[in-house]
Amino acid sequence: MPSLIYPQALQPGDCIGLIAPASPVKREALLEGATALEALGFRVHYAPRIFDADRYLAGSDTARAEELHAMFANPDINAIFCGRGGYGSQRLIPHLDPALIMAHPKLFLGYSDVTSLLLYFYQRCGLITLHGPAVAGDITCDLAPEVAAQLRGIVTGNTADMQLPPHHLTVVRPGEAQGRLIGGCLSLFVCTVGTDFQPEMRDTIFFLEDRGERYYAIDRMLTYLKLAGMFEGVRGVVFGQIEPVAADRDRPYGVVEVITDVLGDLDVPVLYGLQAGHCKPSLTLPFGTQVAIHDHQLVLCEAPVTTSSKN
Repeated sequence: MPSLIYPQALQPGDCIGLIAPASPVKREALLEGATALEALGFRVHYAPRIFDADRYLAGSDTARAEELHAMFANPDINAIFCGRGGYGSQRLIPHLDPALIMAHPKLFLGYSDVTSLLLYFYQRCGLITLHGPAVAGDITCDLAPEVAAQLRGIVTGNTADMQLPPHHLTVVRPGEAQGRLIGGCLSLFVCTVGTDFQPEMRDTIFFLEDRGERYYAIDRMLTYLKLAGMFEGVRGVVFGQIEPVAADRDRPYGVVEVITDVLGDLDVPVLYGLQAGHCKPSLTLPFGTQVAIHDHQLVLCEAPVTTSSKN
């Protein structure tokens, strides 16, 4: 893994490039998200092809990879936000040029299917990335003020505003810990195991979330990660909110019981219920930075950006 790269913090008036690396993006939702980002003080830019559709993909793999490369290489683009997830991000990886990305490091934000890119950029390029809301659907004009403020704090490097608002988390295993935050959507994280962008897990705080998965499937994926050694050396585990699917809503047990059954023997703190990922509203998490589990909360210990003067 290369040395960590902290991208440049955003300043008022900076330009955020919008891309569609996975499934097709709805025009109305993207335009509303762009308006909301402009209300936060930023400009936005996207190529006309962002609305392309090819079956369940937002255009061909090569077109989506070229769009991503163009945003990294464009000196007028200061950050890159994904329109949505869905499916298709992992298909871009054979087409990506890590040298280009490392030569032009920028804030990169997404979640869900974009987990594949977040982890690739972190493991292969050393780039700090952001697990955060999609522009089309999550970033809206009525975005909760505390969520908007936290996102703005993250991207501008304001260490006070970037903190996660305190809220109740279920304690699966008590304790305190500190490490580098890494993780993402559970079903996508599982797909990194055995690849050359499988992240190094030692001394990390492992964040996982998902949606639309049966309890037994969550059990299976967590068990697989455990058998594959992905929890070895981990200092703590934090889960996002995972809503039950219709088939599991009347079960006499819930996802916390599933997590406890699989991971209850880990000798590290385990928390459940962070407001990040497939929930509304969704907070922004900086992957690759130091965080801490303290007093049953996840605390961000450093900004994910550099605030030094731009060249």
